Amino acid sequence: MSTESMKKDYFKRNKWAYGLGGIGRDMSYTLVATFFITYVQFSGLGLSVAQFSVISMILIISRVWDAINDPIMGAIIENTKSRWGKFKPWILLGSLLTAIVIVLMFNVRPLGNDGWNFVIFFGVIYLLWEVSYTINDISYWSMLPALTSDTKKRNSITTLAVVFAGVGAFVANAIVTFLTVGNAVKGYAYISIVIAVFLVACQSLTVFGVKQPKIEVEPEENVTLKKMFNVIRKNDQLLWVVLAMLLYNVGSGIFIGLGYNFIYLELGYNGTLAVVFIASFGISHIGVQTVYPRLANKFGRKKLQFYSLLSVIVGYLFIFILDFIPFLPLTIVTICLFGFLVFGGQAIIYMILTINITNTVEYNEYKTGERNEAVIFSLRPFMAKMGSALQQGIVVLVLIISGIYSLSSNINILENQKNYFDSLSVSEQLEYKQNVLNKEKIFDHHEFSKLTEEEKDEYYEILAKVEYISQNGKEVMEIKNVADMHFKDQATTPMRLILRSSITFVPIILIFFCYFVLKSKFKIDEETYEKLIKDIKANKEATI
Repeated sequence: MSTESMKKDYFKRNKWAYGLGGIGRDMSYTLVATFFITYVQFSGLGLSVAQFSVISMILIISRVWDAINDPIMGAIIENTKSRWGKFKPWILLGSLLTAIVIVLMFNVRPLGNDGWNFVIFFGVIYLLWEVSYTINDISYWSMLPALTSDTKKRNSITTLAVVFAGVGAFVANAIVTFLTVGNAVKGYAYISIVIAVFLVACQSLTVFGVKQPKIEVEPEENVTLKKMFNVIRKNDQLLWVVLAMLLYNVGSGIFIGLGYNFIYLELGYNGTLAVVFIASFGISHIGVQTVYPRLANKFGRKKLQFYSLLSVIVGYLFIFILDFIPFLPLTIVTICLFGFLVFGGQAIIYMILTINITNTVEYNEYKTGERNEAVIFSLRPFMAKMGSALQQGIVVLVLIISGIYSLSSNINILENQKNYFDSLSVSEQLEYKQNVLNKEKIFDHHEFSKLTEEEKDEYYEILAKVEYISQNGKEVMEIKNVADMHFKDQATTPMRLILRSSITFVPIILIFFCYFVLKSKFKIDEETYEKLIKDIKANKEATI
């Protein structure tokens, strides 16, 4: 077999082994980054507004601190020398540690000390997740530019990696939403185990399936902290693209971060409707990203940026005015219809940002003679985490200021009691139902000690309305209809307006500024990149 044929075979193998590895990664990331606040809000933990606020502050500070550490992890990877290369050992180690942490995160619920024990537990377990996921995330994405420097091949492998990452995010969103609404405690516990297994399996495929090609570069000295910061500081195109990425990450994440509250508040506490909503996200993301190479070849990245921005703005504006205009009712169909415009446009912008940051590796090589993939690509998760921190801050602020978090305590109690009731024996269930009618014993446990007598009486009234269905010789509590009575039906107009403004106007502003930065400051288009590659090759040949 010729050398050229071997390269083609390795490229196909690497493209699929690398791309498929992203499914489990993004399933695990979505479970924590997208759903942990929802888990705290709706899974029966019964945390107060103060405790919810403290958890949110811990989350934000941890994300910022972890983001700062990302370039350091990049430097560690750059200095790694092993027979597996510098990326694979960290990919495998990070995936194993992350799998263990997420199982603990959603299966351990220390609720003593009026809920403060869980706050302490969260601080420790979230820090462990940040460290373990960082190890995997930076090493995985840093491998991408090392797989090929050919423009078309890089577009192809990046597209597949992003598509499969989107598949992972979509699958996680769908199964979490479908299996946790109305059964949150057990649902999250089981799902975390399944996702942990998928994470390790998918990342093992990347570690053992990818055969990294040799790219001829000058031997690079070890990366010190000083050199790491110099690499970042001197790469002006890298700095502009990561700023754009930060704006994009915050803007694009708000709709999903608050989207479940939007669905539950406007349409009802219904997992099926939420799955349909997230399906529109998944189909539009995956569909658009699949055809991205053809769109990029036809229009070029600059035109695609503009068309994508228009799609995003139009989609968000129509979502805001739903139900305010008679011929545009607020239904799951109209939300998904205009969601396609939003998610499709955002998917293209994300692809462009990923390609742009990848191309700054060659820009760095052109300027300095060194590639430093791990340091450069550490800024992708750096900005993702900074964006996540800011996004989570906005989400929590909206939930608290609007009063939605306090209102959701009704669902929290229902989920808590469903998990408890479903675990009882038949005789214990009969006693439980009698206690509800008598308004006694159920809320005497220490975990409810902070409830006032008025609050206990209100929750007894709520529990008196739930329905029970027979299943395997026992009864299970059905809470969805009652949840709607005490969440959707009690939501006020100001709550709805604050929520809707937050998921539409804030993203429009942030994504517009992302577009402005790329248009005015980022100069590595397709033509410039090809020139960089030719100049790098010429410089290497001149030194031989």
